[in-house]
Amino acid sequence: MLPQWSWLLFLLALAASTIMFEERALPTVPAGSGVHLSPTEKARQYFRAEEIDRGRAYAGGRYILVSLRLAVTLGLFALLTFTTLAARIRDLSVSVAGGRVWLTIAVFGLLLGLLYSAANFPLSLYGSFLREHAFGLSTQTFRSWIWDYAKHALISTGMMLPLLIVLYALIRWNPHRWYLPAWLVIVAVMALMTELAPILIDPLFHTFRPVQDPALVERIRTLTDRAGLRTGSILEVDASRRTKKTNAYFTGLGGTRRVVLYDTLITTSTPEEVELVLAHELGHWRRHHIWKGIALGAASTLAALWLIARLLNVAAGSGRFGFIHPADVVSLPLMLLAFVALNVVTMPIQVGISRVFEREADLESLRLTGNPEAFIASEVKLARANLADIHPPKAIVWLMYTHPPVLERIAMAEAYSTKEIR
Repeated sequence: MLPQWSWLLFLLALAASTIMFEERALPTVPAGSGVHLSPTEKARQYFRAEEIDRGRAYAGGRYILVSLRLAVTLGLFALLTFTTLAARIRDLSVSVAGGRVWLTIAVFGLLLGLLYSAANFPLSLYGSFLREHAFGLSTQTFRSWIWDYAKHALISTGMMLPLLIVLYALIRWNPHRWYLPAWLVIVAVMALMTELAPILIDPLFHTFRPVQDPALVERIRTLTDRAGLRTGSILEVDASRRTKKTNAYFTGLGGTRRVVLYDTLITTSTPEEVELVLAHELGHWRRHHIWKGIALGAASTLAALWLIARLLNVAAGSGRFGFIHPADVVSLPLMLLAFVALNVVTMPIQVGISRVFEREADLESLRLTGNPEAFIASEVKLARANLADIHPPKAIVWLMYTHPPVLERIAMAEAYSTKEIR
């Protein structure tokens, strides 16, 4: 087995290579298309000072909330891992389940889920309801919000408990090689949910209907044909019942693939701007980002499960974590703690790859439409509607941003319009 510090060096090397890949993924975009401006001056070309300040205030709070949620999650799993609390919950679960192993696992998972929800509920309430109302972004009533929260919890529980029972059955079957069949199950479930979520899950939260504007539908059909993509329904979703933010997305695979527009996007944007937002999503398809993402996700999941399997056997052998066999459900908090920690350590790599994909999709959208002016207009409107941080700190971008900052995306369109990139 490699020394522990070797894994750290490996992750640092991988992060460095990801950053280099990100820098070289696309042609260099000259800042301001040859005009040397500071970020502040550049921002004021497109945004008023109060818009910049408001976006910074909104985003700054989000950065803090993400950090707090992470700290609460790590703290909860660490508490369960390094104290006797998990063992006491296990004993209670055994009593409730009458000694039946599968039911013990289900009860233990349910109790842990309740603890997790209780610990994170105040942050969820503040971050996704109270704060959204304070910034004038939410249109949702508290009753609607709490019902959505409950549905999310019920769906998550209904999916996770059977998977947890299967996981521990595999660990009992082979404490050293369980990660291979577990990985196959997880990948299969992910693929199935990608296929079925648009018709089984999404309608539980939103109402969809065909886009009512025939001219807009025809424009979208022309765009998808130009991109070489055959898609199913072109729908609008009642996002305005919950938010003033705007967006559009593709969802589903095969027969469930569809284009979805926020109704807020349709009512606040010109057809050209809607077309640009959709062209970005088509850019993901043309660059095969969906399948690349699935492949990267599958590979990283396998690596994480392998590491966690090794960790569980070492922990069981030490006898210092309340279990002496990996199949003891008391091992679950350690497993979750390790998974979250791995996710944190590799987050710069994950978001770096995502930013590469997003830049490629932006460039494809410009090539598909040949309309950099509409691209810039749509970026400005999206940033205003969603209260984007116009000029975020570089460290925050490196750690958290799955998309390039708005000024970088505008600069790409400016460079495209002057034929500095194509």
